[in-house]
Amino acid sequence: MSLDWATTVTTIGGVAAALIGVLAGSLLTSRANRMHWSRDKQIDACASIVAESTRIQLALRRAWRHDEPVDWVPWNVALGTIWLVGSPAVVAAAATMDQVFWDHSEQFIQQTATSETAWKEARDRMEAARLDFINAARLHVDPRHNPLSQVPVSRPPLPHAAGPTQGLPPTGHAAPDRSRGT
Repeated sequence: MSLDWATTVTTIGGVAAALIGVLAGSLLTSRANRMHWSRDKQIDACASIVAESTRIQLALRRAWRHDEPVDWVPWNVALGTIWLVGSPAVVAAAATMDQVFWDHSEQFIQQTATSETAWKEARDRMEAARLDFINAARLHVDPRHNPLSQVPVSRPPLPHAAGPTQGLPPTGHAAPDRSRGT
């Protein structure tokens, strides 16, 4: 009977080890799936912030020039989403971008901005805040990313000094014509 007992104990031990292995594998797979889902949600939320910030910038320009209303709902939805899934640094960068919109929106919505210079200064601040957000998001997604120096859908910054290159991008080439209202 001792041989049957040894076989039974060995069999139970093997089954227990297999169950522990299956359980551990299941837990690791579940954790990896949750991490992947969370990362995907963060990337989607960051992409929405970038897209909506560009849309708001263009809408402010149209509000100033063509008295068109600004629809803030998609921007606020994007902000709410980033608050739910974003890292503290990404949320802070989004909050800064939102503050820049608050700082400048009234003069364009109320059409009290007096010159293109006012628009260019506001635009440059909006684009700088967007670039800071993009770099914070890139760093959060993959710390090996290098910071970017130019934001998508932008023009060269307002020149600070007059000279032969005034209004030209840093490369010295003429700025591309992006007749999209910015």
